[in-house]
Amino acid sequence: MIGDLERRLRGLPFETFVDDGDERDLTAYRLSVIGENAHKLSDEIKVPHLELPWRARYAFRNLIGHDYEAISPRFAWAATQELEPIKRMCDAEVARGVTHDQA
Repeated sequence: MIGDLERRLRGLPFETFVDDGDERDLTAYRLSVIGENAHKLSDEIKVPHLELPWRARYAFRNLIGHDYEAISPRFAWAATQELEPIKRMCDAEVARGVTHDQA
């Protein structure tokens, strides 16, 4: 999901993002999925990575799901800029051999 966001948004200016409702909707959907999946991670995964904003990811997912119209494009854009640490954590866990069933 993070890779999909990176691919879609790479080189996309913020102004284009603001003007493209479909891009904003797709981005919000993907951020929602990331938040939902982050919420479902086991403590085995989360505890070694307490520096990551687990609650904030899920709170943003709830905002998308329950009050979508309240999300400003700037807020959604900013959320996409904060995914690199989560991506690094995922890569580290995959390298460690954690399977989806364990997460």
